[in-house]
Amino acid sequence: MTVENRISLKIDETKREGINNKITGLKKELSPMLVALSPNQKRDLPKIGEHLMNFVEEAVYAAEQNLSVVPPYLNLEEVRVDMNAWKYLHSVSKELEQLLSLLNDTATLSGSEAYSSMLSFYNFIKQASKDGVPGAKPIYERLKHYFPGTGNKNNNKKSEE
Repeated sequence: MTVENRISLKIDETKREGINNKITGLKKELSPMLVALSPNQKRDLPKIGEHLMNFVEEAVYAAEQNLSVVPPYLNLEEVRVDMNAWKYLHSVSKELEQLLSLLNDTATLSGSEAYSSMLSFYNFIKQASKDGVPGAKPIYERLKHYFPGTGNKNNNKKSEE
């Protein structure tokens, strides 16, 4: 059985260091501006998307053109600051979501290939151990605990007693 190798990604130490430095820099730059919300706080907030941002922009414009009907408790300058922050952070978030999706897909594929290959090895060594191939049994014994409950039913009954 041949395991298909769809990815072979080697990340040298220099590249790793550069990526880690950029992530650290991004965190350092963004962290002072960001807030953490509890799940309850998130749940209780009204949500906005791009379609509702159009409403906000149009409402701000209407309010600025008609200051006589704007309630005194509304600070239009602060609304504009919040609106601009949302637009920028939303665009950054979309870029990072795309990058994160690619990172997750690549990590999934890399991990899947490594796991599939070694699962094939494990099954081979398991059979080799049963067949009495020299050196196979200690390897099988060392690896089999990763798959509890898949061993011989008679052995499982003995260990339960």
